[in-house]
Formats: sequence, structure tokens, C-alpha cells
Amino acid sequence: MRTLKWVVVIASIVALGFTQEWIKVALNFHIEKGMTEPGFFEMTPDQRIAILEEIKNDNPFDYYQSHETIDLYAYLSLSQLKALKWVLTLGFVVIFYFLNRWIIDILIHVKILRKWLTYTYIGAFSTALLIYALGVLTGYSDLFYMVSRKMVGALQSPIPAIMTWAGWRLYTDHNSVKK
Repeated sequence: MRTLKWVVVIASIVALGFTQEWIKVALNFHIEKGMTEPGFFEMTPDQRIAILEEIKNDNPFDYYQSHETIDLYAYLSLSQLKALKWVLTLGFVVIFYFLNRWIIDILIHVKILRKWLTYTYIGAFSTALLIYALGVLTGYSDLFYMVSRKMVGALQSPIPAIMTWAGWRLYTDHNSVKK
């Protein structure tokens, strides 16, 4: 039964990771390439899709450009795409929070770790937002965005559950040595 739990957890992480990657890479590609094409966001959705397909065909072996285009994105303005990017990020952070909590619940079985995981998410996400805001305020938003993005990216993975488990192990091992 424990092996089956591990298989389900790993399959869930892989499936969610690939889904997230597909959605976000397609969105970033649409935003980035659309911003470099004059008049792109005034074009019809079919024209946008055709331009993106042409760009992809020019670089068929480039990982970033070889993903499927998500046609829905062609119906959105640049500001809507950027807003969607924020919504998706927040949504995936929440989904991964519950996936990490599930990992802790079914594999580790220590209730206090739910709180530890929640504090990890709140602390890391708040710090990432603070770093991003600091970048905007100082005029270095691109640089600070990259740091913030990496922090939020870690929250969209099994890393928080692993860190929480490792922290708990260190805490319990340290306290057992003290006694």
C-alpha cells in the first residue's frame, strides 16, 4: 500500500508539473513574441496564431518554441495575458500547497507539519512579493522579478514538503539528543 501511495504522489507531481509547464510556457511565448511583433495585439486571433506558428517553425528544435500554442491566448489582450499569468501563478501555488500538504499527510503522518508547511508558504510567498515590490520601487524590477520568480517557482513544486520534512527531522533529532 505504501508503494502505491508513492506511485500516486510521484505521478501527481509529474502530471501537474507537465501541465503547468505547458500552460505557462505557451503563455510566456505568446506574451514575449507578441510584444516583438508590431501590431500583434491588434490582429485577429487567427492572424496571431499564424504568426506564432511561423516563429515556431523557424526554430523547431528550440525547447521554448517547440511547445503547442494554446489558441485561447490569441483572444486575449496583452494586459489580459499578463493578468492571467498572475492568476495562474497564484492558482498553481495554491494547488501545489495542497499537493505538498497531501504528501505530508499520506507519507509522513505528522499533523504539526501542516502548520510548518503553511508557515513556509506564507513566509516564502510574502518574501517573494516584498522582493518584487522592492524591485519596482528601486527601478530594478527585472532583476528583482527573477529572484522573486525563483522563490515562487519553488512553491510550485514538491520542494516545500521536502524542506518541511527535513526541518522536522532536524528538529526532532536535535531535541532527542538534548534529552
